[in-house]
Amino acid sequence: MRAIALSVVIALALACFNGAPLLADAHSDVIQVVSSLADGLTGVNVPEFMDVFDKEMPGYDTLRAYVTALTNQAEVNSSIEPVQETGDNQKRSIELDWYLEVRSLLQDGPIVQRREVIHCELEKEGRKWKIVSIKPLDFFAPPKLDQ
Repeated sequence: MRAIALSVVIALALACFNGAPLLADAHSDVIQVVSSLADGLTGVNVPEFMDVFDKEMPGYDTLRAYVTALTNQAEVNSSIEPVQETGDNQKRSIELDWYLEVRSLLQDGPIVQRREVIHCELEKEGRKWKIVSIKPLDFFAPPKLDQ
């Protein structure tokens, strides 16, 4: 999370220096959305995780099922670092270097580590940013920890 906070500070400073404080606000808002994703997974809070997604997003129900199963069968540690972000005050695209460590709840159970660049599209709905696309969805699928 320290890397995300540092990224926000640097980006805000650069955006304000370049005369683009509104884009800095959009960036800051998007980083808050990303932080809530990591917090929701690590804190086993599926409603918090899913709250930032547009319910009309393709794959929404699949994602909710994956995350629910994942958090029910394992302890999840999540770390996200923004790689690239583009867009304006209404639509943003962000690439996330996402690391997951999935530890079985079974005593001496396996640990599965995943790391992948995840692509998210966000749109501003009223005053809130919502994720309208996240790929690949199968990154969040629960691993087969009993094998």
